[in-house]
Amino acid sequence: MDTHVLFVLGVLLGNGIGCLLAVFCLVRMTDQRRTARNRLLLVLVASWALVETARDDMLFVAATTIHMNDFEVRFLLAPSMALTVFAVLFTSAILWLVAMRPRPLWTIGGGTAIGLLLSAMCVQAALAGRAGSAMSIDVVAAAVIAAGLGAMTGIAVWLGTGATSRQTIATAVALLAICLTIAQYLIAKAMTTDPSVTVDSETGFSPIQLGVLTAVAFGVRAIALTVMSMIDENHPEPLTDHDVVVADGRRQG
Repeated sequence: MDTHVLFVLGVLLGNGIGCLLAVFCLVRMTDQRRTARNRLLLVLVASWALVETARDDMLFVAATTIHMNDFEVRFLLAPSMALTVFAVLFTSAILWLVAMRPRPLWTIGGGTAIGLLLSAMCVQAALAGRAGSAMSIDVVAAAVIAAGLGAMTGIAVWLGTGATSRQTIATAVALLAICLTIAQYLIAKAMTTDPSVTVDSETGFSPIQLGVLTAVAFGVRAIALTVMSMIDENHPEPLTDHDVVVADGRRQG
């Protein structure tokens, strides 16, 4: 199989694990039977999963596409740390509002805002590369990509929040993972270099170091998903469509 195809599948898998973890939390965070502390934990984990997945998988895309042929490339990650903290807090605030008011207007609007933020994280991660020449991105293309990812994220968050069927949950995960992967590769394609402007490429992470970092990040996501599943064993299962129908029938009876 072509190496590029393997890279794409790897990114899709990484995004899939992160989106599965996020949707796992979205399904449960609206459950009024849970304590406020447990729901807050779900909100924080979902926020971290979305932001971390978007940033770290975009770094992998950048390393394997934008700078694939430049062996001198370095990735300066320090500026993204503060942005990552802000993004997680901002996403948490939005998801907490969604958890308190799980209505279509709130979930779609909040999800769209999160999608725009994820796009900004991806652009920042792509611009973290230092290959000796200045990097830039087509602003119009970036705006279109951000709008598309924002709209799809809004739909995915709406589908996943408080979902009551496995089909809906699977749709939310697949939609979010596929759209995020497409957006990351489109952002990479929109990047250009300007050889006339030199940039220090001596500091930062090398592509190999970055590959190890993204592999570790993938492992942390998988472990977090396992831990959250284990923690959630002692909590009530989310109501399914069948449970809702039975409950309505009992009330009417």
